[in-house]
Amino acid sequence: MKKFMLGILGLVLIISVVLGGFPNYNAAKQNSSEESVYILEPTQPEAEPTLPEPVDAEPVPESETETTWPEPVVVKASPAPEAEVNENKTNETDPTQETEPEAKSITETETNETDLPPPTPPIQQNYSAPVLNAINFFRTSTEPEAMLWLDVMNRRFGIAEFTNALEQFDHLLSLFPDKSYARLFRRMADYNSRINVEELKRVTNEVDIITLPALYCDQLDFPANYSTLLEEGISNGGYQLTHVLLAWIWIQENGGEIELPDGFVEDMYQANSALINTDSTVTDIEMEAAAFLCLAGQSELVDDSFVDCVIASQAADGSWGGIDKRWHTTVLGLLYLLHIEFPSDSYPPVLAPSMA
Repeated sequence: MKKFMLGILGLVLIISVVLGGFPNYNAAKQNSSEESVYILEPTQPEAEPTLPEPVDAEPVPESETETTWPEPVVVKASPAPEAEVNENKTNETDPTQETEPEAKSITETETNETDLPPPTPPIQQNYSAPVLNAINFFRTSTEPEAMLWLDVMNRRFGIAEFTNALEQFDHLLSLFPDKSYARLFRRMADYNSRINVEELKRVTNEVDIITLPALYCDQLDFPANYSTLLEEGISNGGYQLTHVLLAWIWIQENGGEIELPDGFVEDMYQANSALINTDSTVTDIEMEAAAFLCLAGQSELVDDSFVDCVIASQAADGSWGGIDKRWHTTVLGLLYLLHIEFPSDSYPPVLAPSMA
C-alpha cells in the first residue's frame, strides 16, 4: 500500500513537472514569436521609403507627358525628335528647344497668311495723303501703259503695291488685244524686250517717233533724220516738246550718242519749264512737263507753288485730269509728287536695268 501511494505521488509529481514545463515552453515560444513580429515591424518602415519611389516615379510619366505634349507639332514637321526623346531622357530639353522654333514658324506663317488679304502697304511709310490716294486709284486700273509707269515708280521709290506692275501689264495686253501697241514700250520695265527695224519704221505717231528710237537706241541705229526730229520737237512745243525731254532721258540711260546743236539741252529744259504756270487749273501737259523735268533731275525748274496747285486739284478718288486723260494725268501727278516728297541727288534709272 505504501508503495502504491509512493507510485501515485511520483506519478503526480511527474505530471506536475510536465504540466509546469509547458507554460514555460509556450512563453518562450510566445517570446520568440513576439521577437519575430518586432523584427518585421522595423522592416516595414524601411520598406515604406520604397513606397514613395513609385509615387516619385509617377511624375516621371507626367514629365514625359509634358515633354511629349508638343510632339504633335514635331511629328508633323520631323519625326526624328520624338525618337530621341524615347531613347534618351537626358536629351528631352533638346527636342523641346527644337519644337519651339517650329511652333513659332507656324505662327509666323499663319500671321503672314492673315496679312495677305489686305493691300500691302508701301515700303515708304511716310507718304502724304495725296500720294496714298493716287496709289489707291491704280488698284483698279486697266490701262496697260499705266503699268509701265507704275513699275518705274516701284523701282525708284519702292511702292510695294506696284511690285507686280509688269506682270499686270502682260495680263492686260492679253485681255485687251486692241491695246497691243503698248507692247512697243515694254522695254521700260524689261531690259530684254526687243523690236526690229521694220516695226520701228511702221510707227507714225508724232510723239512715238521721237521716244521709241531713244528707247531702243542701244539695239538699233537712230533714224537718219532723228536729230532734226528732236530740234523740231522743241520748236513745235506741246507734247512733242515734253517727249523730246523724255527721249533725251532714255538716250542718256542707254548710252546713246547723237549730234545736237550747242545749247540744245538747256533750251529743252527751259522750254519745258515754260509750259508750267501757276494758275489754279492744272493741265495734263503741265503735269507731264513737271514730271519729266523731275525724271531728268531738273525739279528746281518747276515753280515751288505748282505743288500746291497739284494737291488742290486732286479729285476725291486720288486722280487728276478729265475722262480721256485720267490715267495719264494721274500717273504724271503721282510721279511728280513722289519726287517732291522724296528729293534726292541720285535716283535709280527710269529704264529697267540689265539683269546680266
